[in-house]
Amino acid sequence: MKTYQNFILECSQIEESSLSRIKSKSDKGGMAVISGSRGDKSKKENKARAKQLDKDIRGKGLPGATKVSGRWDEKDDKTGKTTKVKERSHVVTSGKKGKRAFKKAVKSLGKKYGQDAVLTQTKKTGTVSATRKGGLGKDSQGRNVKRIKAGKFKPGQTSPEGDTQIKKKTFAYKK
Repeated sequence: MKTYQNFILECSQIEESSLSRIKSKSDKGGMAVISGSRGDKSKKENKARAKQLDKDIRGKGLPGATKVSGRWDEKDDKTGKTTKVKERSHVVTSGKKGKRAFKKAVKSLGKKYGQDAVLTQTKKTGTVSATRKGGLGKDSQGRNVKRIKAGKFKPGQTSPEGDTQIKKKTFAYKK
């Protein structure tokens, strides 16, 4: 028989998240999508990195993340080859942090986990910000791209650049 303490602990670990909940977070602004996974790491390593990212998110003073499944084009620095990677991602809200502090916290987490970029949304549109030089490629003059406007949150749609899925429902950012 379960004790009351164990029952409460199990209930607190159940995540009530859905596409409509993420949509309402998007409407309020102050939301980001970040991942700890990398295409060159094993499944076991990526799982451990995702678990550690959860702890790091809370360590930065942000509320707990909603777990989602993301798709992204990852670039290999040495070969220049682009591969589609499916990874566990985290949707994070700003909580009590201001916009600048929130973006800075999310970007530093992206850097720590070797990500090409992170997606942040503080107003109505999302922005993909590079977390390392060359993370988003180069522009027509050969300079590194620092950020790209991702567009607006579109539930039920996919994008060739990347999209995110929660409970088999997809959303993407489109212009």
